[in-house]
Amino acid sequence: MDLAPVIEALQATLVPQLRKQAEEKLALFCKAPGFIPCLIQIILNEQCDMGSRQAGAILLKNHINTYWSDGNDPHSTTDPDILALADACNVNIPKVTGDNSNKVSLISDADKDYLRNVLIDAIIRTKDPLRCQLISTAGTMIKQDFPSKWPQFMNQIHTCLSTDNIETWNSVLLVFYTLVQYYEYKKVEDRGPMDDVMFVILPLLHQRFMQLFAHDDSDQSALIQKQILKIFHAYTQLHLSFRVLPSQTMASWLDICCMILERRLPERLDALDEDDRAEHPWWKCKKWALHILIRTFERHGSPANLPKAQSAERVEFANFYLKGFSAKVITLVFGILEAYRQKIYTSPRAVQLSLNYLRESVRHAFSWKIVQNNIVVLIQDIIYPLLCITDDDIELFNEEPVEFVRNRLDILDEYISPVSAAELFLADAVAKRKDVLMKTVSFLGTIIHNDTITTKQKDGVLHMLGVIGNVLIKKKTFANQLENIIVQYLFPELQSPTPYLRARACYALRNFAKLEYTIPDNSTRCLTNLIHCLCNDTSLPVQIEAAMALNLFLSDTEASDKDKAIIVPHLQVIVMRIIEIIRKTEIDDVMIVLQKIVGLFDQELQPIAVQMTSQLVEFFKHVICAEGETTDETKVEERTVAAMGVLNTLDTIVSCMGEKPEILAQIEQIIFEAIAVVLRDGILDFYEEILTLVDTLTINTISPLMWQVFYLIKEAFYRDAADYFAEIMNCLHNYIVNDTPSFLSQPDRLEIIFEMCKHVIVNDLGEDSEAHAAKLMEVVILQCQDNMSVALPAIVQMIAKRFEREVVTSELRLMLIQVFIVILWLNPDRFFQTLNTVAANDPTTQSIIGNFFNQWMTDCHLFAGVHDRRVCALGLCTLLRIDATYYPAISEIVPKILPNCIQIYEGLMKTYQHNDEDDSDDETDDDDDSVASEIEDGEDETIEHEDDFLESLDKLKGKVPDHEMSGEGVGDDDDDDDDEGSDFDIDETDLESYSTVLEANEDIDEFQIFSESLQKLQADTTGYNQALLQSLSPEQRTNIQNIIHYTEKRKQEKESSKIREAGGYNFTQSVAAGQPTTFNFAGNGPIINILQNQK
Repeated sequence: MDLAPVIEALQATLVPQLRKQAEEKLALFCKAPGFIPCLIQIILNEQCDMGSRQAGAILLKNHINTYWSDGNDPHSTTDPDILALADACNVNIPKVTGDNSNKVSLISDADKDYLRNVLIDAIIRTKDPLRCQLISTAGTMIKQDFPSKWPQFMNQIHTCLSTDNIETWNSVLLVFYTLVQYYEYKKVEDRGPMDDVMFVILPLLHQRFMQLFAHDDSDQSALIQKQILKIFHAYTQLHLSFRVLPSQTMASWLDICCMILERRLPERLDALDEDDRAEHPWWKCKKWALHILIRTFERHGSPANLPKAQSAERVEFANFYLKGFSAKVITLVFGILEAYRQKIYTSPRAVQLSLNYLRESVRHAFSWKIVQNNIVVLIQDIIYPLLCITDDDIELFNEEPVEFVRNRLDILDEYISPVSAAELFLADAVAKRKDVLMKTVSFLGTIIHNDTITTKQKDGVLHMLGVIGNVLIKKKTFANQLENIIVQYLFPELQSPTPYLRARACYALRNFAKLEYTIPDNSTRCLTNLIHCLCNDTSLPVQIEAAMALNLFLSDTEASDKDKAIIVPHLQVIVMRIIEIIRKTEIDDVMIVLQKIVGLFDQELQPIAVQMTSQLVEFFKHVICAEGETTDETKVEERTVAAMGVLNTLDTIVSCMGEKPEILAQIEQIIFEAIAVVLRDGILDFYEEILTLVDTLTINTISPLMWQVFYLIKEAFYRDAADYFAEIMNCLHNYIVNDTPSFLSQPDRLEIIFEMCKHVIVNDLGEDSEAHAAKLMEVVILQCQDNMSVALPAIVQMIAKRFEREVVTSELRLMLIQVFIVILWLNPDRFFQTLNTVAANDPTTQSIIGNFFNQWMTDCHLFAGVHDRRVCALGLCTLLRIDATYYPAISEIVPKILPNCIQIYEGLMKTYQHNDEDDSDDETDDDDDSVASEIEDGEDETIEHEDDFLESLDKLKGKVPDHEMSGEGVGDDDDDDDDEGSDFDIDETDLESYSTVLEANEDIDEFQIFSESLQKLQADTTGYNQALLQSLSPEQRTNIQNIIHYTEKRKQEKESSKIREAGGYNFTQSVAAGQPTTFNFAGNGPIINILQNQK
């Protein structure tokens, strides 16, 4: 293939005016054989300009990512939640977009073989930015081809690492790291190929590392060492293969990590700026060594951390590490912290990870004995200085307060900040080990009573008080002193002339929110001071800390009337100040405070609800407009989160004002602006929140304005919202059920619902969405019974056509069947007439329609929950009393009808009885104790391991039967007995939470209908009765009698309930009226005779 036109096209892609035409040319070139070799030659050709080479590398990466797969990717998925999460995290997950079986790859086998042979060499010969694109290309190929289609990959890696050419090692290790990352989070049983590779490669990596460690102190050497450590960490952090890494081999790697912690770094690093030093490969080596040691300790190296029933190898290694390495590592960690204490430069990540290792050591008796000897020095000289505010923090506080707050609230801070590590270590140590709390408080006392204390030192004291506050509250030792400490040391700082001390005092008070003050005035002072800081302070960080502290004082269940009485006079000012803070900062954490206040003070906020809503909607519109003005992804993400918080707060306001229709109407008018902007402009980031808001606005009634939203939803659905059908359905359900007359008043509305459901089912948008569409069809049919006759043939045809394609999940199959059952129950004549019409007009549906009853009988045992079982029961009862005209259509399934009735009705009986028991149980709420319990010094912390938790959860839920997971047939009834010890599916299914007329109409009693159906069979003269009963076993006949007994009992309980609701039974009037004064509760009536006669 000629290189010149390809190079010319690549160059043209860099010119905005020529890009589109150039991309069209390249799209044609990529279909020609030899295109990949052509791109590789261009990328490696140093005579070409770098722009063309880089464009070629990017094109190669994208081309391979799109077309390398043969269409049978085992890792592809249709799960919308997984795909959405992958998009949010920028993770590439193959997506199934229909039938891939006929997909033609644009890449020939010859080009694929060529690229597998030359790619690693190409990576070695290039540098970034070309190299990173080629490595990404290799990652795609590894996922698709390794090991079966790329067997030479490991030989190429091994050959390059076996040479003495150090220049090639780092590039090869980067490619190999891509392979290790691919297997990093896989289950043990899926890691076999990786273990086989590591069995060969790890000894070579160990050899190379030791060679570099001993003889090469260049920066390139440090870079390679760092990469080897990253590979080892990724391989071992979740699973440890003792075939590849027996204890002694693992010990040699742990020794390497210890050597790295102990190693002095080259003096030339001292000349670098501190920020550059922290990112240097030499310090990165220490970081990854600490990562390995921490993960080994917490995951593999402590007997107390292991889940139950572990192999002897894992237990042996845990004891081996704890007793053979923990003391050595702790000593080295203290060495790193001692250097930090002596003001010798230590990277922040090294300090943070060192504290994390010590935090893990607190949990285990053996390691705690070592840490315990140095705990006082650790708290005084490491933890305390870290918790004191720095000059850089003060500068940021004063000059960029919003950025200061963002840094403090950053959830990622916990994973990288030494300050967060110090907080976590201190919190764990005082909670879990004796005497640490007393030593900490004593130390704080010496600092606070020092006459020369500085404001920065005072900040550290308040910081530490806030960290240990949760523990102090629960200790009887401090019960009598704590209130005095708060009044004496915290309250004054709320009025300090130093702004950051006011902010820190508010922070400290957060963790004392549950303190019960013995002097009521102190409680009042506390809340009053916080309100003052929020409403009147001029410092933004102080306002935010006060708002977040106030949030904890206003727990939903514990906010006392007295606390509310203090807040109510200031409520409007508080709310408007919080909204102002939100508009300034766009911080979601403050939005949570507003939601809490709106939920607690809904009555008091009614006068300003409209004003609040207006300001929030204006802020939301401002955020949307501002997102297009910046390319900073971090700021865009922060604004998006803040805007989502606004929508959630609006939803809370709507929920709270639901009983005030005059206020709600005004709010709805304002919120409509936000809804219209999102749905009309297709702003996908907010679809879920907007649809939730529409759901809340339509939960009871539908206003004319909300009917306008109905059409906006339709437009958005066909444009870009089809993937959100599950969320859209909540709204559509409300439109159908809550205002049926208006829904039916416009014929196009019913048609819109049908067409949307058809779009979901026909276009294969995923079985979860399809099940929701089928459920919506069921709701419409039940709700609009008399208006559905014209639409029924189209619905039946659509469902029959869907059965022609594979149905993977039982949930979708049951929902499709359920639509048929509902049509049958409502009008059997219309049902059979519709089936015949559809089968006649579309012969392809005949086999599906003919097999409907068999499929239903086969799947009866899969019906779960109350609603779905009721629908099935009503359908079965319809078959019991079916007109003789239709006997031929159901002749094959007649013997299965009553056995399935038994199964369905026994399931309903258990569910109803379980629900009755739940209603009678007293509910008890235990206080949440978020503070860990104290451990004796000679004991390990009892840790519930992830595997044990999942095992407990399985026991709690009960295992799903294999046949239910596979969707196979019913099988023999004798094999399907209920297990009294299992929990079975008592709770409602996901889809039956959508209410229908079955739930609204109490007169529809499936048990009474069953009894009446059996009673009617007594008059049968066609032989249908005999066909139904002849195959029943004695046990099944008894089961039916038990159902009838339950029916009578249920009927009597309902009648008694009605009497109670009417004020009780007047026995005097009963006698006077000639009514019976005794009742026969044991009478079964003639219904059971039908069974007895058959005997």
